[in-house]
Amino acid sequence: IRVRVIEGRQLPGNNIKPVVKVHVCGQTHRTRIKRGNNPYFDEIFFYNVHMTPLELLDETVSIRVRKNNACSKGCQMHIAFYGPFTVMLWNISASCLSVFLGHAVMRKWLLLSNPEDTNSGAKGYIKVSMFVLGTGDEPPV
Repeated sequence: IRVRVIEGRQLPGNNIKPVVKVHVCGQTHRTRIKRGNNPYFDEIFFYNVHMTPLELLDETVSIRVRKNNACSKGCQMHIAFYGPFTVMLWNISASCLSVFLGHAVMRKWLLLSNPEDTNSGAKGYIKVSMFVLGTGDEPPV
């Protein structure tokens, strides 16, 4: 499983330093901390899993954007989460759907929102590509 975190847009706040955490099959990767409301990450994460295709269908990809405002030693760090965006892996590997091209989601904007406050609206966007490869599969260009 490969996840490419490309960029963020319209992340709320002032002087923010966002970081993206991607969780797949019990493994978590995070991007480098960037500055600003429209950060460009362009980072690729690889998740090697040893599961049958049937087991893989129950797994999810969770993407969270964290606003990290670090302060001096001794004070508390303010952390806010935007998201998460969660998708079942079977959605990515379901090539019969027109949105997905050969087990892939390519350069799609994902809406980030607060899952605990559904009335709060959009909390920004994150552009990602995701794909699932089996043995012998070639990654999309």
